[in-house]
Amino acid sequence: KAEEFKDVLKMGRTQLQDAVPMTLGREFKTFAVMIGEDIQRVLEARKLILEINLGGTAIGTGINSHPDYPKVVERKIREVTGFEYTVAEDLIEATQDTGAYVQISGVLKRVATKLSKVCNDLRLLSSGPKCGLNEINLPKMQPGSSIMPGKVNPVIPEVVNQVCYFVIGADVTVTFACEGGQLQLNVFEPVAAYSLFNSIVML
Repeated sequence: KAEEFKDVLKMGRTQLQDAVPMTLGREFKTFAVMIGEDIQRVLEARKLILEINLGGTAIGTGINSHPDYPKVVERKIREVTGFEYTVAEDLIEATQDTGAYVQISGVLKRVATKLSKVCNDLRLLSSGPKCGLNEINLPKMQPGSSIMPGKVNPVIPEVVNQVCYFVIGADVTVTFACEGGQLQLNVFEPVAAYSLFNSIVML
């Protein structure tokens, strides 16, 4: 769309007031760059969950576990998944530390926040057609009203907004779940994992 709209002039705005001219292509390129940056942040955060504590047993001391078990499991998991999993240097720390979940959830919240902002812009730019900005036309996905013929609502951006709100809320759950652990084990990891999985699937 950035290339398609590169010669379409429009008004740039600050505080919802007319500011200086720009092209619609530059506006859409900005959206692409914003999302592209977040894809990189997700790829960086993904590395955090490649550290495993298998073999640490109950609290990370490795009690009742064969000393070679962690490295054997590390090798087997790499073979099965194709990912470079590594055993944590300190299994006690890895057993109680849920910082990776907080980091990943924070990145997902960042993605959701920026994606929701893009949706807000699309809805505003498509507002009208008579009394709004009406600078772009979003695809007509469904009739908008039974009493206002021809009215079409921006349902796709609205749905994406709601997904983003869910992800932002899930980040709060992950934060409290990770903060709530005591001593050598965090018993709230299930709800943190549930929230993360849902956020990943929905995004």
